[in-house]
Amino acid sequence: MKKLATIIASTLALTLAALPARADEAALAEAIIEANAAAAETPRISVLDPKIDLDGAYRVQQAVVDHMLAGGDGVAGYKAGLTGKLARWWFDIDDPVFGVIPASGLRRSGDTIGPPKGRHMLLETEIAFVAGARIDTPVADVAALKPLIRGVAPVIEAPAGGFPESQARKLTVTDIVANNVSAHILIVGEEQSAEGLNLAKLGAVMKRDGKGISKGTGADAMGDPWEAALWLVNVAVGQGRVIEPGHYLSTGVIGKRVESQPGRYVADFGQLGEIEFEIR
Repeated sequence: MKKLATIIASTLALTLAALPARADEAALAEAIIEANAAAAETPRISVLDPKIDLDGAYRVQQAVVDHMLAGGDGVAGYKAGLTGKLARWWFDIDDPVFGVIPASGLRRSGDTIGPPKGRHMLLETEIAFVAGARIDTPVADVAALKPLIRGVAPVIEAPAGGFPESQARKLTVTDIVANNVSAHILIVGEEQSAEGLNLAKLGAVMKRDGKGISKGTGADAMGDPWEAALWLVNVAVGQGRVIEPGHYLSTGVIGKRVESQPGRYVADFGQLGEIEFEIR
C-alpha cells in the first residue's frame, strides 16, 4: 500500500504537465522547435525563463512533442533519463526524467547511422521492455506491471542534443526535460520473453572497433530495470499519455554514456544477445 500511495502521489504531482502550455511556455517550445529544425544551438529555457519549474518544462516538452506528431512522426515509446544516482546528484534531483521516443528514430541491429547535423550524439546501452497491452492508468507495482509486458530487448539509445558540450555544466534539469531529453535514435535488438531473466544482474559491454568503451549491469537503472519501467509507465500515464502494445520502454543507461565516434560497434548483453551497428 505504501508503494501504491507513493506512485499515486507522484502521478498526481505530474498531472499539471498534461495541461496545455501557457503562452510563455508555448514561446519557449517554439524556440526549441525552430532551433532543432535549423540544427542550431538548443535554447536553455532556464536562461530564457529562470522561474520555470519542472512542471512547466514538461509542458514545454509536450508542446515540442505535439509539434513532432503534427508533422507526421509517431511515438515509438518512452525513455527514462538520469536514472543513475550520480546523474541525479549532478542535477540535484530525486527522480529520473521522462522523454518520448520518436518513431522516426527507430533503428535495427546491423544499421549504419550518420551523426546528426549540429547535434552532440551520445551512445547508451539500455534494456527496454515492450508493452503487450494498452496502459492508461497507474500501475501499482512490478508484479502488476509484468502481465502488461510482452517482452524485453537490448537497445542502444543515442540521445542527441544541441547544447554545446563546453557549456554542459550550465545545463539544468528543466533544459533537458524541455528538449524531450534529447530523444533521437533507439537501436533495437531482438525481443524475447523476460521470464526467468534476472535483469538487475544482466551485464552489458559495448566495444568500438574491438575496444571496450562501456560496461555495466541492469542494476545501474534505478537498481532494477523493472523498477525503472514501473516509474516510466506511471509518469507517462500521469501526463495523460497512453502506452500502446508494441511501445518500447527504455529504462536508462547501463554503465556510462559514451561519445559517438565513427566506427563499428558491438554491444553484448549476455542472455539478451548482441547489437551491432556502424557510425559513419
